[in-house]
Amino acid sequence: MLECKPIATPIEPNAKMCAHEGKDLEDVTMYRQLVSSLIYITQTRPDISFAVGVMNRYMHKPKKQHMEVVRRILRYVKSTIGYGLVFKKGEECKLVGYYDSDYARDHDTHRSTTGFTFKLGAGAISWCSKRQPIVSLSTTEAEYRAPAVAD
Repeated sequence: MLECKPIATPIEPNAKMCAHEGKDLEDVTMYRQLVSSLIYITQTRPDISFAVGVMNRYMHKPKKQHMEVVRRILRYVKSTIGYGLVFKKGEECKLVGYYDSDYARDHDTHRSTTGFTFKLGAGAISWCSKRQPIVSLSTTEAEYRAPAVAD
């Protein structure tokens, strides 16, 4: 019988990250080193790309809440150490792309974030998560901008 386990996420789904709320970190060096290391890990772990990208936005003046999220990402990476990209010989070699966007989730700039991934067979070959260049006025507008970022 299979055991069902809750899906771990690298960042709290409805977490609100702001640049101006919360207490400042006394020593920002550790935060910057951890986020830089996580950026390196995203080369083979597309599942943490979004979360690390969000934390990268606060490198100039991180708060204590940002450090807590970075620690959560590290715990997630530790618990999913076996995850990564896998390409198997003999599998169907079909190119598939996915994209999505959120609407104004960046609480500092009110810009939407777009993410995309392209898979060849079972493994991802390209992925990205970044803020849209301008503020969208509706969820529909944010969704229509998403494919343009994925080009």
